[in-house]
Amino acid sequence: MNQARQERLTPLRHLFTVVVFMLAACMLTYLIPPIQSLRPWIPSEEDVPIVRLFKRWGEIPAFAGHGGSYRATAGEGSGTKRLAEAVGETVAANLGTKPIIAPPRAAEEEITIDPAEYSGISVQIEDPTGRGMRAFYETLERTARGDEGAITRVAHYGDSSIATDLITSTVRQNLQARFGDAGHGFVLAAKGFIPYKHRGVVQSSNPEAWELREVVRRQDRHGRYGYGGVQSTAMRGSWARIGTARRGEIGRKASRFDVFFEQQPRGGKFSVRVDREDREIVSTKADVLGDGVFSIEVPDGPHSIELRYQRGGPVSFYGVVVERDGPGVVYDSLGLVGARANRLLNFDETHIRRQLEQRGTNLIVLGFGGNEASDDRTEQMFYEDYMKVLRRMRQGREDLACLVFAPLDQARRTRGRIRTLATIPLIVAAQRRAATDSGCAFYDTWQAMGGEDAMRRWYKARPRLAMGDFRHATPAGYEIIGNMFYKAILAGFARYLSREPSTAAPASTGPSTPIAESADASDSPDSAGSTDSLDGGIPSSSADSNTSPKR
Repeated sequence: MNQARQERLTPLRHLFTVVVFMLAACMLTYLIPPIQSLRPWIPSEEDVPIVRLFKRWGEIPAFAGHGGSYRATAGEGSGTKRLAEAVGETVAANLGTKPIIAPPRAAEEEITIDPAEYSGISVQIEDPTGRGMRAFYETLERTARGDEGAITRVAHYGDSSIATDLITSTVRQNLQARFGDAGHGFVLAAKGFIPYKHRGVVQSSNPEAWELREVVRRQDRHGRYGYGGVQSTAMRGSWARIGTARRGEIGRKASRFDVFFEQQPRGGKFSVRVDREDREIVSTKADVLGDGVFSIEVPDGPHSIELRYQRGGPVSFYGVVVERDGPGVVYDSLGLVGARANRLLNFDETHIRRQLEQRGTNLIVLGFGGNEASDDRTEQMFYEDYMKVLRRMRQGREDLACLVFAPLDQARRTRGRIRTLATIPLIVAAQRRAATDSGCAFYDTWQAMGGEDAMRRWYKARPRLAMGDFRHATPAGYEIIGNMFYKAILAGFARYLSREPSTAAPASTGPSTPIAESADASDSPDSAGSTDSLDGGIPSSSADSNTSPKR
C-alpha cells in the first residue's frame, strides 16, 4: 500500500519541483541586471501574467469584410459618454451619424454648405497649393448645381483598409445622399479567390474558372492591370454577374453598365446579357494591344449584367462600372490587399493614364501606408517612393485632383502595452511632404484618429473600434473614419464655395524625428496634435468604345 501511495505522489513531487524551479528562475530575472529584460511582468504593464490568457482573443482582421462582422453604434447617454472618455469627443461624435440632407434648392439659389453639416471634426484636408482639390470641387459644384449629366467621380486606391469597402462605402453613401446617387461605380469583373468585397452591389462568379493578374504582384509583363489594378482573364466556362443592390437607400438603380476589357490581336469573344434580355457578342480582337469599353444603356432601375466567355482567344476584363445618368457622385473603392504605394509603379504609365481618362475620374485618392509601417526605411525613402507614385498616377494633369490619405495608426503590443510603430510618424511626414511638393492635397487620418497610440485607445473602447491585430479597424471604427473624411471634404468644399484660401499644412514639411514611445500622456484622447475644429459623362472614343442601343 505504501508503495502504491508513493507512486501516486511521485507526479505531484515532480510538478512541485517544476513550479519551484520556474518561480526561482522568474525571481532571478528581477535580481540579476543582465537578464532583467526577461522579467515576466513589470509594474507599468497593463495585464497581469496568466490573467491575459483568459481575456477574449482579439478579432480576426477584417480583410475585405471577412472577420470583425459586428457593427455597433453608440447611442445617446452613458454609451456615448464612455466612448468619448475613451477616444475623445470628436471621434465618438462620428459613430452612427447620418449626413444632414439639405432641402431642395431652386435653380437660381446660391450653393451653400451649412457648417452644421461638417461639425465634429478636428482635422481638415490640407491643400496649401490650392491645386490638389480644385478640379474636384469645380466638378462637384456642377453636380451640386444640378447640371444635366454632371457626375463627380472619385477613385480611392488603398490597401486592405480600403479593400473592405467600409471607409469608402460610408463616404459613398454620405456623398450620394447629399449630392445625388449616380450609381455604385467600378467593381472587378471577377475576384477569383482574392479577398475582395463591395457594399451596395451584388457580385458573383465561378472563381475557379478565372485567372487573375494583380498589380501588387507584378504579374503582367505589359503592366496592363486595368483601372482597378486586377486583370481578370476568363477561361472556358467563365461567368460573372454584377447587379444593383437589393437593400438600402443607395445603389438600387442603374441606367448604364460599362465593361472595361483588354483589346489584343489574339483576342477572343465574350457575351453580355442584361437581366433576361438576349445576349450580345463582343469581340476583343484588335490590331494592337489596347483598352476597350463596351457600354449598355438601360432604363433607370434595378438591373444585373452577366458576362460569359464565348470562344476564340483570351478575354481579359478590367472591371464593370454600374452608373446612372446623374447628376450625382460616384465613389470607386479600389482596395488592393497587401499593397504598398510603390506597387502602383507596376502600372504601365500610358495604360493607367488612359484608364483614368476613360473612367472620367475627377479625384484620385491614394490611401496607403499600413503595410509600409513594417518596413525598416527612412522618411526620405518613403518620400521618394510617394513622389514617384504621385507622378505616375497624376502625370501632371491639372484636371485630375489628387489627395494623399494617411494610414490608420499601426501598433504592436510590447510588454503588454499597445504602442504606435515608430515608422508611422515618418510615413505621415513623408506623405505630407510628397503631397505638397506634387501639388496634391493631404488628409491626416492618423491625427484624425487621435495620433500617437490611437490604436490602443480604439481597441479598448466600447464598442471596440480596432481589431486585435492593431493594424485594422472594426466596422464601427471604419465608419467613424469614413464620416470624418466625408465631413472634411464638405468643409473643404464650403471653403471653395466661399473662395477662402486653401488650408495649409500645420507644420514644417521637412524631415521629422520619430515620436518617443514612453509618453504616457498620449493615453489622453485629446493630447494628440490636430488642426483647429471647423464650425460630365465618360469621354467617348470611337476607337475603343462600343455602345449598345438603349434598352
